Amino acid sequence: KSQVVQLNIGGHVFSTTLGTIRKFPNSTLADLLNGSAKRMDSEGRHFIDRNGTYFGYILEYLRTEKIPTEHLQEVHKEALYYDIKPLVKAIEDTPQFFGETVGRQQFLARVPNYRENLEVIVRVARAEAVASRYSNIIVCVVRTEDDLARYNDTIDSLGTPRDSVVSFGPWKAPASVEDLLDCIKMDIEAKGYK
Repeated sequence: KSQVVQLNIGGHVFSTTLGTIRKFPNSTLADLLNGSAKRMDSEGRHFIDRNGTYFGYILEYLRTEKIPTEHLQEVHKEALYYDIKPLVKAIEDTPQFFGETVGRQQFLARVPNYRENLEVIVRVARAEAVASRYSNIIVCVVRTEDDLARYNDTIDSLGTPRDSVVSFGPWKAPASVEDLLDCIKMDIEAKGYK
């Protein structure tokens, strides 16, 4: 268990002990270093074909059981991948993660047609990008009924084709326009687009 092992996680090199890696013996991480599942790189390090950017947080948890305080979404995804159940639960129980996931979903449920509008953004952007390698989409955030009344005049004054405009709102929730725009940006990026 005290044997030192080196790991190459997508080009990021880490050194630890076998005992640390096998702290949770039923995890995928422990399995990756056992028997036929293990792979070695040209330097003799255990190789895992995965982005290693956040693996240090996983390793720190295995060593100290200290829950990370930053990059919780990303570390959570890695903990799920490596099937480290205590870390997954610990992150999900943090106020920051809980607020980001549960609170965010409750807010988005109050924004009419949110998911459908995301799909429209992606569909229009892909169609325009095929012809010109980029696309322009105007995202209109209509927070209140008053904003909705001014919406048509504003869109008409831009002289933009209506199929390049996607509107969100109005909604009845305390979250701000900036909160909604952050959600749109995160969800578009989660689909692999910028």
